[in-house]
Amino acid sequence: MDSSALNAGAAQRVITPPVGVSMSGWNPRVSGDIKSRYVRDDLYAKALVLSAGERAWALVAVDLSGVDAVATEDIRQGAAVRTGLSPETIMVCATHTHSGPAFCPVATAYSPEDMARLTIRSDGSAPAAMGQVTTVSSSASWVGETDVEWKSRFVAQAVEAVEEAHGALRPASVGFGEARVAGVASSRRVLMSDGSWGDPRRDPVEGVRVVSRTNIDPLVRVFAVREQGTEAPLAAVINYGTHPWIFCGSGISAEIAGAASDRVANTWACDGVEPPVVLYTSGPEGDVTPIWNVDIDEVWRTRAGEDVEASLARRERGFDRELARLGGRVADGAMAAVRGIVGWDGAPELWARRKEVALPLKAGYSHVDDVILAGWQRCAPECHHLTEVQALCAGEAVLLGLPGEPFVSLGTEIRTRSGSGPLLIAALANEFGAISYIAEREAFDQGGYETAFTPVGPGSGEALVDGAVALLRETRD
Repeated sequence: MDSSALNAGAAQRVITPPVGVSMSGWNPRVSGDIKSRYVRDDLYAKALVLSAGERAWALVAVDLSGVDAVATEDIRQGAAVRTGLSPETIMVCATHTHSGPAFCPVATAYSPEDMARLTIRSDGSAPAAMGQVTTVSSSASWVGETDVEWKSRFVAQAVEAVEEAHGALRPASVGFGEARVAGVASSRRVLMSDGSWGDPRRDPVEGVRVVSRTNIDPLVRVFAVREQGTEAPLAAVINYGTHPWIFCGSGISAEIAGAASDRVANTWACDGVEPPVVLYTSGPEGDVTPIWNVDIDEVWRTRAGEDVEASLARRERGFDRELARLGGRVADGAMAAVRGIVGWDGAPELWARRKEVALPLKAGYSHVDDVILAGWQRCAPECHHLTEVQALCAGEAVLLGLPGEPFVSLGTEIRTRSGSGPLLIAALANEFGAISYIAEREAFDQGGYETAFTPVGPGSGEALVDGAVALLRETRD
């Protein structure tokens, strides 16, 4: 057997929580609470394993808002025991659905009072002063809302997905493609004529208009895997940067990530074989939002005098239409990327590395006991949070995992400084909860919801970029 030949396997497991669990992503829901009322579509943990000779790695993509570092560690250790893979070669990414369960407390520099005053309201509107907070508070959101029993089952299902994928290894080849996606992503940080930076969804202020917006990354990137010989599709990793929510009122849903993945799996499938497993990873998206349909009220806002049940039913119908529209556009771009692949590699060299990075915390902030930290993170330098960046490589293609929700500009800087070669940058990788938004210094100077909410401070974006670029250079060298 050729020791350089590539083998690949993929698998998926349903991780849908029971109806009634608390949901994360925004607070409160239309119903006045954050409880789920039904399942619109299932959530999944999907795994891809690549192996060549003595080297191997695994990617796990899950339909959740984020996964804390302890859960990531549990998945890595559990999968390592079952497969023999090294824990440090396993990456766990979240799609960041806002219609999934509350997975862990989320650290914030907002006080509970600020959260109640400044969060998006149950009618879908946002206050004009959203993000304009001058004090720093050490606190956390969604404390006590996690279904611990379900969370334990989720970890077990993610481990089983890796084990099944590892057991299904077969000769394969890989390819990389990218294509432009239009009409899906837009900036959610806009400069107003009064000099403030804020969310474009906020309540209008008379005489104040939008002056400019931050940039987006218009490309969807796809790492595709197919079987040797038959060339049947085996798996695909979609990487696209937009907040993948459309604010489903009360139903559990994988949202845009799920809709796009399902459509790609069905479109790329071949007759007579199982459809490919399609893993969705979110690119840097901390300052991105979807482009809504013109009739935004059908999806987002409640109406005067409308009771809760009528509002939910109407908004769910609007949600379904938007999900098909936006998910379809991402899927069409992903399929264009797949069809554009010209070189398939059956013997790529595999690498997997991680690097710890210390991010500065805001002055006056320290993690509270509710925030979940792994043991290795408790050795962080004073006034810093210790996190990680990770790289999974297959030949020239690299999947870079970044923690939290980095801004688009950070991904652009990493691409510019790290050199050539196909690069997928996955946000929400391996850690969420202890950190959320990560931005460059300029954004912290400007203000806004994201930079006010997050516990990390000025210099965190630059530190993350430096760590990621150093890791990529080490890996490629």
